[in-house]
Amino acid sequence: MISPFIPLLNRPAGSACQLGVHSPMHRFFPTLLVVISIVVATASRTPGDSPPVARWDFGSEEATPMKANGNLQRDQAGPRPPEFPDLDASNTAVRFDGGYFSIPDAGADSEFDFTNGDAITLEAWVSPIGGITGSPHVVIGKGRTGSPKFARDNQNWALRLAGKGSEAKVNFLFASKLGSGDRHWHRWTSKQSFRTNTGWYHIAISYRFGDPSSIRGYINGEPTPGTWDMGGATKLAPVVDDDEIRIGSGFKGLIDAVAVHREVLDEKVMAARFRRVGEARIARLQPEVMPQLQDLPKGRVMFQISGGLPSRERWLYEGEEWPAESMRWNGDEFLLSRLPMEYDSWGIRSSWKAPLLLRMAADVDLPAGTHPFLMRVRDQARLWVDGQLVAKTKSSTGRPPDGEEPMQPLTQPPLPGHRLPGYRQQEVVGEATIETEGDSETRRCRVVLELVVGGPGRRTETGEICVAMLSPDGKRYDLLGANDTRLPLTDAAVVPAIDRIEQQLVQLDDQRRRAAAASEDPYWDRRHEIARQWAAENPADVAVAVQAGDDQNPIDRFIAAKIAGAVAASADTDPKQAEHFHGKVLPLLREQCFRCHGEKSKGDLKLNSREAALKAGESEIPAVVPGDLDASELISQIRSGAMPPTDDGLSEPQIELLEQWVRDGAVWPAPPLADADVALAAVVDEQAFLRRIYLDTVGVPPTFAEAQAFLADSHSDKRTRLIDSLLDDPRYADHWMSFWLDALAENPSLLNASLNSTGPFRWFVYEALRDDKPLDRMVTELLMLRGGAAEGGSAGFGIAAENDAPMAAKGHIIASAFLGIELQCARCHDSPYHSTSQRDLYSLAAMMGRKSVTVPKTSRVPDAFFESQKDRVSLIQVTLKPDEPVTAEWPFATATGAVDGPEIDALMMKPSDTRERLAALITTPQNTRFAEVIVNRIWKQLIGAGLVEPVHDWEGSIASHPGLLQWLARELVSSGYDTRHIVRLIATSETYQRAATGKNLDASAEMRFFNATERRRLTAEQVVDSLHQATGCEIDVEPLTFVHDGRALLGSRQTLGSPSRAWMFGDLKNERDRPSLSLPKARAVVDVLEAFGWTGARQMPIVDRETDPNVLQPGILANGTLSMNLTRAAYKSDLAELAIDADSPDQLVDTLFLRFLCRTPTEAERQAFTLALADGFDARIVLDDEVVMPEPPPRLQQVTWFNHLRPKANEIQVEMERRANAGPIPHPRLQADWREVYEDIVWSLVNHREFVWIP
Repeated sequence: MISPFIPLLNRPAGSACQLGVHSPMHRFFPTLLVVISIVVATASRTPGDSPPVARWDFGSEEATPMKANGNLQRDQAGPRPPEFPDLDASNTAVRFDGGYFSIPDAGADSEFDFTNGDAITLEAWVSPIGGITGSPHVVIGKGRTGSPKFARDNQNWALRLAGKGSEAKVNFLFASKLGSGDRHWHRWTSKQSFRTNTGWYHIAISYRFGDPSSIRGYINGEPTPGTWDMGGATKLAPVVDDDEIRIGSGFKGLIDAVAVHREVLDEKVMAARFRRVGEARIARLQPEVMPQLQDLPKGRVMFQISGGLPSRERWLYEGEEWPAESMRWNGDEFLLSRLPMEYDSWGIRSSWKAPLLLRMAADVDLPAGTHPFLMRVRDQARLWVDGQLVAKTKSSTGRPPDGEEPMQPLTQPPLPGHRLPGYRQQEVVGEATIETEGDSETRRCRVVLELVVGGPGRRTETGEICVAMLSPDGKRYDLLGANDTRLPLTDAAVVPAIDRIEQQLVQLDDQRRRAAAASEDPYWDRRHEIARQWAAENPADVAVAVQAGDDQNPIDRFIAAKIAGAVAASADTDPKQAEHFHGKVLPLLREQCFRCHGEKSKGDLKLNSREAALKAGESEIPAVVPGDLDASELISQIRSGAMPPTDDGLSEPQIELLEQWVRDGAVWPAPPLADADVALAAVVDEQAFLRRIYLDTVGVPPTFAEAQAFLADSHSDKRTRLIDSLLDDPRYADHWMSFWLDALAENPSLLNASLNSTGPFRWFVYEALRDDKPLDRMVTELLMLRGGAAEGGSAGFGIAAENDAPMAAKGHIIASAFLGIELQCARCHDSPYHSTSQRDLYSLAAMMGRKSVTVPKTSRVPDAFFESQKDRVSLIQVTLKPDEPVTAEWPFATATGAVDGPEIDALMMKPSDTRERLAALITTPQNTRFAEVIVNRIWKQLIGAGLVEPVHDWEGSIASHPGLLQWLARELVSSGYDTRHIVRLIATSETYQRAATGKNLDASAEMRFFNATERRRLTAEQVVDSLHQATGCEIDVEPLTFVHDGRALLGSRQTLGSPSRAWMFGDLKNERDRPSLSLPKARAVVDVLEAFGWTGARQMPIVDRETDPNVLQPGILANGTLSMNLTRAAYKSDLAELAIDADSPDQLVDTLFLRFLCRTPTEAERQAFTLALADGFDARIVLDDEVVMPEPPPRLQQVTWFNHLRPKANEIQVEMERRANAGPIPHPRLQADWREVYEDIVWSLVNHREFVWIP
């Protein structure tokens, strides 16, 4: 018998989406088929229960162009008899797990458009699986898809689930006209709820737009009260547009029978929708049975990760399935300190699909009898031994308070001398009985540890986890391994094992990342073939680079050619005339005119050469007519005060100087040259070259062994071979990191985000450099903002916290880093001294944002400013109209040579993506500016001054060696954008290897000869890394984080890890200035970095760091905590062991000089230092029976973000600072008086002037 109220699911098997034409406005769907179920068409209806506008039953046939996206599964069992007797026995549903269906809107006035006065009822059957998190669980909704075709926050309407954990509530959401904050959102949530993981529920809402009191919600046919919990009740009309409809977006579980009505269905109709036989289901956990794992490797421990557990707070309910395996790897022990990194399909760091199920399993030889087993984990876990559940832990629940959490008591080892558990790690001991057969004393048993990692509000961090067994004598816990492998649970055994495991994980990460990235190799191989073909068809327009003959590096030929030409021109020039012009006239023109009329041709006029100055600009009057002041427009404009466009103009003496120059014929002689100006500096000796090339490639001086090997090599090609080996050295990536982090303004924050804080995309850049990715690929992947923003993916580059136009900020960075175009002024107005406009910057922002943008009100020049400029034409102009949309268009075709069009389409994977289009336009070989900017930046890093200066702002500048610049750029393109190739070309030249006596940086382009390199000081990072390299110490600081237990997401409280190189540090500023939020040991390193020009808060891209000497620099090296601690002959330190093992004072002095200064001492130095060390050298070692080994200081409680407001937290960190300042304990085997002399010698080498300079 058919119910008089036809439920939506009472339909023939196989019925599909039903779409009706019932609107008084005769809305229609021209692309959709109309399928009316016979049962619905013929059955009697209750008044008001007319067929819906659309219904999706998810049968075997589909009658609508629904597009499946992502992970979803069809043909799943829906609500069926006998539990739901009114429904079809073969009813099917769809399971959603990260996927959704999309349905296009038919256009204006479609059946899915609702405005004030329109009624809507949304209903569906749902069976949610897992917990309800903070992200939307959309059953059906229209809009808010992120499409660039529509405004943001364009939620027309949506039926969703809300709630927390296992409690689900009915939720209705729509948006009104976009406003500030969240006031345009309007959300209603039911007060009643139902439990997830307990089967099928029918939910519905009905509403008449414009009448907030009309809202009704239903669960299983019963009305439920609710509240407008966002935006409040409103009479405002909803957003109406043509964005698509989506079913199941963000939903996890099963959905069936989704329907949209254009009427309010009453309570009787809703009551008829649901009839269940029997009691409501109760969620029951599955029985606890040891997992049956397949293909365990013999003699190894298998590690397995499966992403997407339903909940982090419990194990599976009945009916739920274990998630599929995401990855596995093998190890030697039941020991792990972190998970492998997760990567997306391009090999870019991403986030794991948490919660994760982590399993460790192995077959282990265990002795007969009953034994205690110890398990250390952070969260919910179970330990199985031979099928027995030995130990289990519960999930940590609740959000910790920000600052007021009680201090965690100090943990105790399970037995004396054993390793302590990590902070807030749970330690549980349970017993298992092992029975053997016959006379055997042991039996091979399966051991399985399974635990949950990450989830809502938690990081996917494990802490140190392990499984150990008590020895038969009860005196020792041993970590379990496969077969009979054991490892004592002591620091002495576990710390090296953790280091070994970390190296294995790094290798595993490399393999997985590179395997994923290889999927894109065919695309990039094609791109590079196109680039090589273009370079072959467009060779550098110079002959000097391809001259045959000797083996001279082409760079040296370019340098020599300019010098020869300049010397010849200078010989034909009147010296007095040349000195007057280049000493007085040209500097005045350069200072006052070239900004607008140099390389830039404002008003179609250039003044940077005599030929250009004799031409006419837009005024059609020549700027300069030799000998005729009245006919010279330049003089007329200067005399009138119109030019230069400054408040003061030129002084009378300056005007008279230019007038006299024009009277005298506007002569532009070649610059005068003295022999010293162009004399080639000598090539440096082997020791100086060795130190220079190490610092310029790997960022640290050579070790003693590396230095000895090179200096002992007698082959003539040893410099070239050393360059090649250093370019292949993994440390090459470390050295170039600082360059990129400055240029790209990487600015992660450990605490609260501040202006222009970014994600830690340092890890994307670092891995790209380690993998030697071609530069065009690295830049493309950077701009595509892939991976996890908080996990270190390139998506972190797209973040600019507290910025009203973040993509405009990125446009500024992109233009300066890759195009040599400065757009800083264009943020608020057109650039007064550049040809760039505000529209140019916001066009880049629109391309990056994939949608049109407008200039924020907070980034506009106030009208009052222009009103105050009535007496003169303002330098500042704003050509964009207020609220004018700026579309995604490429603005720099003229400046770069890259023209948007079919050639760019051919380089793209998705031509409709404006962000990818921007990346293609920047990295196409036709963009000659990109390649030239990059090689110019590399040149400056190695030589000390750019071929074009400044390197980030080319407008108004010319290249000192245009042919060399073009040739290097073509080399970059034809090499497949291999920057190491460019470094090799430069480093193997005599130009690079000459003495550092140059003055190129202060010279004009005409006078920049590069006959010598610039004298360069070590960067801040090189100073810190050299200190550690020379003293043989690893960087020893706290982990750069305030969250040590994973109880905060990376996006809210970042972790930068434990630095091994100086570039890995970040901003440690503590706006609260609380000792409890200090990192004293890290602060000692950062103090040195900051004294030498480094900053961790890069709110803007950094082009040139502050390099002028200051009193902090010698002070921090002479008396700073870091240098004092590193120069101490401390217990177990390299310096102490070096002193103990030395054969003689003379040999010790030679060793120290080679380690710290990369050279042998002079005779005077050798004599002074040897004499000092000789006094007491033979008695320097304390007798064994007199040695008193140092005791470690008392342990202190851990200070974190969650307890930092506790008074005790300040006390602890003050003590930590005292310990950091006190430094390490001196080695007890060295006699104190002799040790102090030895330390003074080491200190003097650190403070030697050569230590902070590149030779």
